[in-house]
Amino acid sequence: MTSDMIQNEYTEKSAKTAKSASPFSSHVSTGAYSNRLELTRDPLFVDGAQDIFDILARQSGEKSTASQNRLEQNLGETVNFFEKTRTMLRRAEEKISEQTHRIRTLEDLSGVDPLTGLLNAKGFSKILVREVSRTNRGYNEGGLLVIFSLENHASILNDHGQKPYERAVKLIGRALENEIRDMDVAARISDDEFVLLFTDTCMSKALSRLQNMALRLNRLSLIWDGQEIRISLSLGLKSYEEGSDAEDIFKAASHDLKRNKQSANTL
Repeated sequence: MTSDMIQNEYTEKSAKTAKSASPFSSHVSTGAYSNRLELTRDPLFVDGAQDIFDILARQSGEKSTASQNRLEQNLGETVNFFEKTRTMLRRAEEKISEQTHRIRTLEDLSGVDPLTGLLNAKGFSKILVREVSRTNRGYNEGGLLVIFSLENHASILNDHGQKPYERAVKLIGRALENEIRDMDVAARISDDEFVLLFTDTCMSKALSRLQNMALRLNRLSLIWDGQEIRISLSLGLKSYEEGSDAEDIFKAASHDLKRNKQSANTL
C-alpha cells in the first residue's frame, strides 16, 4: 500500500542519516527515530490498515462527536435550568394567589373596604339586615337605600390608568362620608358601586336631601396630569318600612339603578 512505501522510505532515510551523523550529533539521530515513533504510534497505521488521511478523518470525527456530546450536555443543563425556573415561578404564583385570597378573606371578615375605608359588601349586608330588623320590630319608621354606580369607571381606567381610577374612588368615598349623618351608613360594595343607607326616615323626608346630594356628587372631578377627570354617577333607590325584607330591598334598588341607566342611554 501507499502507506507502506511512505513508511519504508522514511525508515531508510532515517537510517542513512543516523550512519552519516558525527558523534557530536547523536541527538539528531535520536530525534529522527523519535519522529518515526511518533508517526507510527497508531497501530492501524503501522499495520497498513489505514493511511494518514484515514487517521486524520477519524480524529476529526472523534472531535466532532466530543463537541456534539458537550453541546447536548449544555442543552440538557439549560433545559433543566428552565424547568426549575418554571417550577419556581409556578410556586411563586400559587403563593401570591393564596396570599391574595387570604387578604380578601381578612377584608371580608373585617367588613371594611381597604381603598376607601368604607364598609365593604359583607359589612354593609350585616348593617342592612340589622336596620331592617329594627324597623320590623318597631324601633324606627323605616329608611331609604340608595345605590350609586360610577358610570365612567371604564373610560377612566382605559384613558388614564389605575391610579387616577383609585383616586376617583377615594374621592367618592370621602364625599359620601361627608354627606351622611352619624346614624346613616355608606359602603363600597363592588369596584364601581357604592351604597348609602338612610336610617329612621322615609322617602318624603329624604328625597329633597338626596336630590341635592346627587347633584353635588355628579359635580365631582379631579385633576390628573393636567387633565380634568369628571365623575359621572347613576343611582337607584328603594325605601323600606315595617314588614320589609333586606334582600328584597337591595334587589329593588338594584333594579331601579338598572332602569335609570337604560333610560339615560336612550336619551
